[in-house]
Amino acid sequence: MDFTMYDTLLQLPLFQGLGKNDITEILSKVKFHFKKYSAGEYLFRQGDVCSELAFLMNGTLMAETVAMNHTYRFCEALPVAGVLELYSLFGIRPYYQASYRAMTEVGVLTIEKQYLAELLANYMPCAFNFSNIICTRSQYLYQRIWSDMAGDICTRFVQFLMQRSSRPTGLKVVHIKMEDLATLLNDRRINVSRMLNALQDLGLVSLRRKEIEVPALEKLVAYHASR
Repeated sequence: MDFTMYDTLLQLPLFQGLGKNDITEILSKVKFHFKKYSAGEYLFRQGDVCSELAFLMNGTLMAETVAMNHTYRFCEALPVAGVLELYSLFGIRPYYQASYRAMTEVGVLTIEKQYLAELLANYMPCAFNFSNIICTRSQYLYQRIWSDMAGDICTRFVQFLMQRSSRPTGLKVVHIKMEDLATLLNDRRINVSRMLNALQDLGLVSLRRKEIEVPALEKLVAYHASR
């Protein structure tokens, strides 16, 4: 048995709870592919068919999602050992909802959909883990849909970021015109500009032309909660 691959599978959420014999059997039946990507290279693009399950094994990815009306692009850094859009493999729209670009050299482990279906059919822990990941995301999205967008402009900005983030921590970047952000936040452009500049003075955001960078969303959230 390839102990390197054995240890790798044990790190992945889909394989949690499997015993040594199960892992050994899976390695003998399922085809895994390991791919490397250079910094700046795209792994998948928004709208591509999602035909394989991909695990980020090392390095850092940036997920980039373009709004349906094309007025802005939301980006966030993804952690190591993450699953890329497991929810996009099945359903009526099996397409990637975001583009994924390597920020550093990254390694990705992939499993073709047909082999994933076999895993889910033959190994109960895999089916349970798959369902748990899907349900957790569904619950998280439901909470975000019903979150309150009321409050002052800073509150609405934090909610705007939270509603579009797959995780409430880490780097987020929004490529957007100030006028379009003002429309989304239902406020005047001058008020949005003042709010963002105040946050920049606190080191919580960095502003560039048509770009807002939030180095650590958790710090912005903590600041907002403490006001």
